[in-house]
Amino acid sequence: MRSIKLRRSVLAVLTAAATALPMMMTAGTSWAADSEITPDHPGGVAAPHSPDGVPSNGTGPQFHTWPMASQYSHSHLGANPKGANDFTCKPAPGSRPVVLIPGTGEDAFATWSYYAPELKLAGLCVFTFNYNIQTNPDREWAATAGDIRSSAAFLAHYVDKVRAATGAEKVDLVGHSQGGGPLPRAYIKWYGGDRVVNHLIGLVPSNKGTSVYGLATFAGLDRPGSLGAQALQSYADKHNYESLPQQLAGSQFLSELNDGGMTAPGVRYTVISTKYDDVVTPYTNAFIRQPGVTNITMQSVCAKDHTDHFGFTYDPVAFQVVFNALLPDKAKAIHCVYVPGYIQ
Repeated sequence: MRSIKLRRSVLAVLTAAATALPMMMTAGTSWAADSEITPDHPGGVAAPHSPDGVPSNGTGPQFHTWPMASQYSHSHLGANPKGANDFTCKPAPGSRPVVLIPGTGEDAFATWSYYAPELKLAGLCVFTFNYNIQTNPDREWAATAGDIRSSAAFLAHYVDKVRAATGAEKVDLVGHSQGGGPLPRAYIKWYGGDRVVNHLIGLVPSNKGTSVYGLATFAGLDRPGSLGAQALQSYADKHNYESLPQQLAGSQFLSELNDGGMTAPGVRYTVISTKYDDVVTPYTNAFIRQPGVTNITMQSVCAKDHTDHFGFTYDPVAFQVVFNALLPDKAKAIHCVYVPGYIQ
């Protein structure tokens, strides 16, 4: 368990620190949707055990903590979360398919082994995917790593696949970290998601990026040409980890994504965060301050909830909030229980 916590601590620091790179690009570099990136040709790196994005290396058990699920995903590459990706599932009247989007450097199983079976049990058609993995060496469990535009274009392809199988006109999206913020919003803005997304629920999303607790400026990561900036750029280029630099607060990618507003007409938005977030800092960078957006801090719902960034998708109280947002007709009073943080 100690080694798992250590890896999580390292990943948290790396995820936050490496998000500095867009600030290091030349002024002429544009992060807006690339005409060469399309849903049919997204340009990212496929996960070998997830053909066309579908985790296909057996079905794993439901876990109730992130460290256990993450450990399992490392030794069972491409494991499918229980209850997910049944392409024969047809949504009940009044409901829509739910697509679960992993966060940066996480695969579908590590992120969603708890949520998928719970949502399936609630009668929903649940889907999730793996794409754009870390390279050199290939690490399938570190998915959603590459250029966010490529991941967003692939999400467009995957949603079309889900809609074709289920017959649904629209879907609901639930995403963690990058998967709850920049990735689905890029899909909505640049790849047609505004026409088919009913509701985006973002869990600790990096909507406005991270300040790395102010360390980006302290270490010179936001100064073009600095040694730190060059080292980070080299790391991202070598390992297909461009999504990390794209998520630094003030990055050119986020500036272009957020230009003109962070929402699209006709799409509902719910953002749920925690004041104990140790990756998206300050935690308020998750929130979208625009009309029609519901922003929720977990501690305003349950003061005993100390969940952090990585543990968020294993927080039973947060799950209740998500359940109520997805199924308002079946909404229940929140049962507040003590939830410890995983990194303190």
